[in-house]
Amino acid sequence: MYRSLIVMKKILLFVILAGLFCSSSFAADWKSPADAAIQMSPGAISRLESKKDKSAQDIYMLTILYYREYQRVKLKRLFNDHQDKWSDNPAMKLLQGIILMWDHRYSEGRSVLTGVINDYPDFYPAEVTLSHLDYLQKDFDRSYRKALQMIEKQRELSRFHFAVSLMIAAGAKGILVKKNWIKGIPAYFEVKGYLKKAQKQMPDSAETLYAVGSFYLLIPPLVGGDLDKAIVLLEKSRQMTPLNPSVYVRLAQAYRAKGLTAVSRKYITKAMELDSQDEILLDDISGAKVFLDVP
Repeated sequence: MYRSLIVMKKILLFVILAGLFCSSSFAADWKSPADAAIQMSPGAISRLESKKDKSAQDIYMLTILYYREYQRVKLKRLFNDHQDKWSDNPAMKLLQGIILMWDHRYSEGRSVLTGVINDYPDFYPAEVTLSHLDYLQKDFDRSYRKALQMIEKQRELSRFHFAVSLMIAAGAKGILVKKNWIKGIPAYFEVKGYLKKAQKQMPDSAETLYAVGSFYLLIPPLVGGDLDKAIVLLEKSRQMTPLNPSVYVRLAQAYRAKGLTAVSRKYITKAMELDSQDEILLDDISGAKVFLDVP
C-alpha cells in the first residue's frame, strides 16, 4: 500500500512537471507552431477549427492563418470564444492586438501589443505585428527600424514572421525615399533585396505576390517598373486573399494607369465593400498618395 502511494505520487509529479514543461516550451517557442501553421493542409485547418478544447497553441496557429487571409470575422469569433480561458496568454493578446489593428483602433492595439511585449520580451510575433501597425499609421521610420530589428533576429523568427518583416522593411523604405529615385538608387537595391529574400522564404504566397506586385507597380519603368507584371502578380494575390482590401486598391491604381477606368472603379468599389476605412484605400481616394501611386 505504502509502495503504491509512492508510485502514484511519482506519477502525479511527472504529469505536473510534463505539463509545466509543455507550457513553458510553447511560451518560449513561437517559431515552430508558426512554421507548422503556414504549411497546414485545408483538411488539417478544418480539423483544427472544429477542435472543441483549443489550446493556446491552437489559438496562436489559427491567429496566423486568419491574419494571413484577412479573416476579420473569424479572428473576432476566435477571440470571443476563448478570451475567458486564455485572457492572460500572449497568444490571446496577439490575437486581440491584430483585431484592434484591423478595426483601425490603433492606440488600443498598440497598448495591447506593447503590454504583451513588456511581459514577454522574446515574443517576437507581437513585435512584427507592431511594425505592421506602425506602417498602417504612416510612421514609416519607426516601422522600418522595427522591421530591421526583427530581420536581425532571423534565427529566432518563424519563416512567416521573417518574411513579413522583410516585406514591411521593403514597403516602409520604399515610401521613405519619397519617389526620389535618383537619390534613392541605393534604397531601390535595398528594397529589391528584401523582396528577394522574402520570395525565398515564402515563394508564391499571397503576401509575397502582393509585395512584389506593388513593387513593380510603384517604381518608375526606368528602374524596372512594369504595369503588366504588377497586374499579373496582384491578381494572383487577390485570388488567394479575396478579403484583402489593399490588393484591390493596388489593382485599381494599376488599371487606372492602363486607362481601364471602369475596371479601376470596380476594384475601388470592392475595396470599399470589404473595408471602407482601409488605409491604402483612403489614401488613394483622398489623393494624398502617401502610400504611393503609379509613377
